[in-house]
Amino acid sequence: MKFIQILEEPIEPGGLVEWTPHVPGGLGSWSRDPRLTSHNHEQHLRSAFEYRVRTRREGGRESWLGLQIHFDEPLSIPAVRTALRRWIDRHEVLRSHVVIKHDGLARLSTPPGTVELTMGRIGWYKQSGPLVEQIAGSFDRATAPLHWPAYMFATVGRESSFTLLFAADHSLVDGYSLIMAQHELTAFYRSARDHTELALPEVGSYVDFSAAERRQADQTGADHPAVDTWHEFLQAGPGDMPRALRMTPSPTPQPGGTDDQSPLLPQESVSGVIADDATADKFTAVCAEAGGSLTAGVLAAFATVHHSLTGDPEFRCVLPRHTRDKARWLTSLGWYVAVAPFWLDMTGSPTFEQTVARATTELKRSRQGASLPFLRVADLIGYRGEPRFVISFIDTRYAPGAAEADAGRATVLRSHSYSAEEVLIWINRTPSGLRYSARFPTDQQPAGPDDTRFDRARPDRDPLDRDGPVPELLRGFADIVHALADGSTFNARM
Repeated sequence: MKFIQILEEPIEPGGLVEWTPHVPGGLGSWSRDPRLTSHNHEQHLRSAFEYRVRTRREGGRESWLGLQIHFDEPLSIPAVRTALRRWIDRHEVLRSHVVIKHDGLARLSTPPGTVELTMGRIGWYKQSGPLVEQIAGSFDRATAPLHWPAYMFATVGRESSFTLLFAADHSLVDGYSLIMAQHELTAFYRSARDHTELALPEVGSYVDFSAAERRQADQTGADHPAVDTWHEFLQAGPGDMPRALRMTPSPTPQPGGTDDQSPLLPQESVSGVIADDATADKFTAVCAEAGGSLTAGVLAAFATVHHSLTGDPEFRCVLPRHTRDKARWLTSLGWYVAVAPFWLDMTGSPTFEQTVARATTELKRSRQGASLPFLRVADLIGYRGEPRFVISFIDTRYAPGAAEADAGRATVLRSHSYSAEEVLIWINRTPSGLRYSARFPTDQQPAGPDDTRFDRARPDRDPLDRDGPVPELLRGFADIVHALADGSTFNARM
């Protein structure tokens, strides 16, 4: 299943309709909800509020994740409306909103059956470019976290097919949510179309989860093991959060002489395929022979490339870890993500097998760093920074509908980002192999005739065929995966 920036891939032209949730009477008809807000959500809201106060605008802080699902059949407007309403009723996070008040945060919620959908016909598009730009712009505006709804839907209808799209601010969803959502939305649509009953497993509410997580975290003190784990990590190497290949931050221009701190250009974004299914299986077998998982192997490969490029005796990055620790959270929509520090000793230029063994040990040790929300840890130790180099690995093969989604039925989308420092790399094991996606700071210069950045007019160009530390890191990672797979005697058919 692809994970791409929305502007990276065309959408087949057709008639665009935007679907906007609303509740008659507005937020004034909602009920005050005493449940607490997660650390992630609160920090996200406060950052957005501070940005709006400083710049007097919303744009430039887009942080949404989304989904597009392709259907090889004509669009049924009644079925789409019914499916979306049922899905909103299923996930309480889409019917709850947190507002900032002078005395703190206040949550408002509305019960199932109260959210309706306004259908807005935008027009017929004959070309993909303007269509994608329109959808991306609408998603950017609709997902501002300080407003409800911070999400919206869209459909692109054609004579014999249609595409369903969804986007939500990160405070409402994470990547795993969307991997599961593609199956749910497809099932709800088919059920509504065919007028059949749909039996999905019971699902928990992220609002309940975030309240429990917040309560437990706020009762935790500096003696929690996660605090020592993070403190040690932040003191390692040159100190502070690590940067990818020790990248220096890009300059942050101040356009128009204002105090706006957002870079002029969005981050660069690349995505593609590292290896097919057979190659990925062989690489996994190599990792297993070394006593590690595919996760350990992926991190060992990145550490090996990093060491070869820099000579650095330490490889440090931050790892997202899901917090879905109970069955009722598995298909729940929400931001179920903690982060853990990962710190690998590369002293002595270890072999890949030795690096996998070290990575396996470190994964077990660093896991405790994710047992407490990082924002709570940061508060306890007086730290004010944020992760700058993040590597995420997820295996989607066992999600419902994974094979169909990976074959092209569904794609996870993300907005652009304007960060001058963050580097995020996603490696996904899907039914078809290993996929990569990454975003990283741009050089802030306008593209020239010989620019090596990704050109959407040149889809034949390898996205990694460019200069820069992150493409170089990804090329090295791909080379290691293929070299180790080529040397493996593993045969999946044996």
